[in-house]
Amino acid sequence: MKKIMLIAFMAGWTLGLSAQNLNKVKDMLKDNQLDKAKEGIDALLTAPKNQKNAEVWYTKAKIYGAIAASDQFKTLVADGRADAFDAIKKAQEIDKTKATTLLTLDNYKPIYDIYGSYFDAAASQYNAEKYEDALANFKKSGEIGTYIFDQGWGLYKLDTTLVYYSALAAMNAKKEDEAVALFQKLADAKVAAKPEHVTSFRYLAKYYLDKKDYTNMEKYVKLGLELFPKDDYLPLVQFDYLRGQGDKKAIYAKYEELIAANPDGFDMIVDYANELFNETHVSDAKDRPADYAERCAKIETLYKKALAIKPDALEVNLNLAKHYFNQALFIEDDMNKIKGKTPDDLKKKDELKAQVLSLCDKAIPPFEVVFNEYSNKGTLKLSEKSEYKSACNNLAYCYDRKGDKAKSEFYQKKYDEADNK
Repeated sequence: MKKIMLIAFMAGWTLGLSAQNLNKVKDMLKDNQLDKAKEGIDALLTAPKNQKNAEVWYTKAKIYGAIAASDQFKTLVADGRADAFDAIKKAQEIDKTKATTLLTLDNYKPIYDIYGSYFDAAASQYNAEKYEDALANFKKSGEIGTYIFDQGWGLYKLDTTLVYYSALAAMNAKKEDEAVALFQKLADAKVAAKPEHVTSFRYLAKYYLDKKDYTNMEKYVKLGLELFPKDDYLPLVQFDYLRGQGDKKAIYAKYEELIAANPDGFDMIVDYANELFNETHVSDAKDRPADYAERCAKIETLYKKALAIKPDALEVNLNLAKHYFNQALFIEDDMNKIKGKTPDDLKKKDELKAQVLSLCDKAIPPFEVVFNEYSNKGTLKLSEKSEYKSACNNLAYCYDRKGDKAKSEFYQKKYDEADNK
């Protein structure tokens, strides 16, 4: 009987000694003596009994997490955050109630610190363009975030910020499969809280276009435009597809659809006008499209619509002026082909001449917008000089046809001097 009591007494003394040692380790942690705290907790965990103690493992998590965050002591372990996370999981396995209670008393700080520090490290690596390293740490942050959510300690099942930056890191690291999987998580969940979230839909639409998976391409274009109706990239993916199919009618119909959905979409309006312009204003009259007149009316309407949004847009002013000018040249060419002198011939020539003058009157104001912009500048870039010379030359033509010799000569002189600007 005495022997049994002695053994029991010794066991109680050992337990008490363990508790005392754990408290000492906690004090070392509190005093930021992290090297000593590490030695102490490692020593405690060599005892089989302590390896079954949730509080000892939880304390290890706090110590190793603090070491990972310390510039002074972080070299003591290879990855203190990983060790701290493993220690928290071990504490949960041994005694979930006690481990959760300890975390609750600490406001879950130990686990959230690990989650956040991995994310911060990944963000720094991403900004330093170390994309593979960033992706690895984003993944670790994601693993811990999932664990936090699964335990019911907070966060969301889909951590949109983390997944978004993980996707960007994968994209920049050229890990296409991972980027696609991550962007799909966001796109399929219709994540569109911030303007940059349109990247998910853009990336996926282009990816599937390149893969010739047109069903998925259309899926993500449609979904993206539903959430970001004014996006200017997603329609370009559709246009690339339609051009690949060689379907001009479908391209024009798509322009009409997109402009109807976004009447103030300046770039889309201009793109449509420019595309029609290039296909309508051919160099040879015999190549003119059958619906030339209807196209000309449409082009004028589109450019005017664009100028109503941005009246000083130089490219639009120049292209609208050229639109009128090109028509005038065609009509003048038709007029010069009339060689007869009959009353009908003369009447027809007069009608055509009146059309040329009308088109010159329309062309002059937008050409002068371009001229005034560049004539007031000093040295011009090559592209600017080309536009300036075009405006000068065509204004000289228009005023010549109107019989205004002085203005025609003025603009011709400006054209001759243009190369010196």
